[in-house]
Amino acid sequence: MKRRQVRKKLMILIVIIIIVIAVALWKYPLWNLLSIIEYLKKFTTTVRNLGYLGLLLYLVAFTLGTMLFLPSLPFALFGGITYGSTLGIIYASIGDILGASLAFVIGRYFMRERIERVLQKYKTFHEINEGVKHDGWRIIVLTRMVPLIPHWLQNYAYGLTSVGFLTYALVSLLCIAPTTAVWIIVVNTLGRGEKDANKIIFYLAIAAVVIVLLSYIPKWIYKKKMLAKEK
Repeated sequence: MKRRQVRKKLMILIVIIIIVIAVALWKYPLWNLLSIIEYLKKFTTTVRNLGYLGLLLYLVAFTLGTMLFLPSLPFALFGGITYGSTLGIIYASIGDILGASLAFVIGRYFMRERIERVLQKYKTFHEINEGVKHDGWRIIVLTRMVPLIPHWLQNYAYGLTSVGFLTYALVSLLCIAPTTAVWIIVVNTLGRGEKDANKIIFYLAIAAVVIVLLSYIPKWIYKKKMLAKEK
């Protein structure tokens, strides 16, 4: 029953996305979209030319965006396009982990009661809370890969658990960085208009391998936990 509901919601979401894209193309012709792309290029150039001030503004925006439940991918891609693949990955990872860490601290010390009320809707949080006591960082990895509670709520929710701040920050960074790197490298490669098809295929293949490997982590953790219980 739950799977049917998930599929139904997914189909509705896909239909909505298609409708939005169709309306956008009808309302704003292709030449308008190209002008928007040119504007974005100028904006990234402006931010890059601001030097350290531009970097500071980017990190502040990324941090606040994460804390305000905004998706991190657009911020990460902006960093990659603005600063290039290598620095973009580093800066995006810093911005993402700063937002996650601050949300963790706020959840633990400043908004504990409010977060507890929100988490009452999610029965899985009790299991996560108990799991952290026994399996620690493994549960963080598991929930990063499989959102047992919404991603936007996880940073605040873990502040209510017994996991240490440094453990949460480090494990989150290790989970965030690989996928951030994949997206930035692929988008930058395509954005440069690489003529070498083999190079594009190579990067896409790396992205696919990383995503597949990451998908196996939760299964490995679950299997290890089951084996430990049997012993």
